Amino acid sequence: MGSSLFGNLEKLKKDMKKKKRLVDSFLFEYNKQRYVVLVRPYGKDDPKPPEALMQLEFLRVGRLRDRLTVPATKRQFMLDARAMRGYFNIEYTENLGEVFRELYERFADFIPAQVLEEKSEIEQEVLPG
Repeated sequence: MGSSLFGNLEKLKKDMKKKKRLVDSFLFEYNKQRYVVLVRPYGKDDPKPPEALMQLEFLRVGRLRDRLTVPATKRQFMLDARAMRGYFNIEYTENLGEVFRELYERFADFIPAQVLEEKSEIEQEVLPG
């Protein structure tokens, strides 16, 4: 895995700072499930795990109260395997490392490199303000 699989997350963070956005969103699809991903940079006073780049909040489309908040580094989510399997409906398999790598690569494909002004109806519904 490259040193910065989530390279667009770094670019998005810079663009959010430039545009003074505290939160942004994008859509993500995995395992036949759609998610709204809320993206938040850590503030100066926010508790931030080492190496964390941004805080991600996944909201399951169709069940918006089913949420998962997780710190993300440049390469992965900072979440234990059991919680990740549970939320993303990943069956146990002996090659979980490969399954998670595929999840991360798929997620990376959805991360915009900059704030997108056009938001879907569901994103507009969940974005604050």
